[in-house]
Amino acid sequence: MGDEKKVLIVCTHNAVRSQISEAVVNRDVEGWKAVSAGSDPRSPNPLVLELLGSEGYDISGMRSKRIDETLDDEVEMVIFVCGEADSCVHLNVPVPRVRFPLPDPVASADNDDDRRRGLRELLDRIRAEIPDVLI
Repeated sequence: MGDEKKVLIVCTHNAVRSQISEAVVNRDVEGWKAVSAGSDPRSPNPLVLELLGSEGYDISGMRSKRIDETLDDEVEMVIFVCGEADSCVHLNVPVPRVRFPLPDPVASADNDDDRRRGLRELLDRIRAEIPDVLI
């Protein structure tokens, strides 16, 4: 990891928002290394993998993880990207915690075209805003 700071990005299912955030931080944000996890992990959403792959992100090792798999002494910050995760996850680590609630376009859309549009908007928002969330 070198001089990079480690951030844990948490979302309940670790399938959409936290996966995108992890990919963006790891490729696009200098000085930070991200790992994502969830309290009730599912598989990464195929549309998320499709989008990230089309944007040149490395999706080869992407998988959903439980929080206890990822939480260690190297974590310097925790970001909660869904509204529910920070209230149902109790982390016993003395690090800054930030709420950065993001919409879930997969859950809120009726069809895959709308989901793809929503995921594109979500990716653009994360690219624009997550560097300012990291402290």
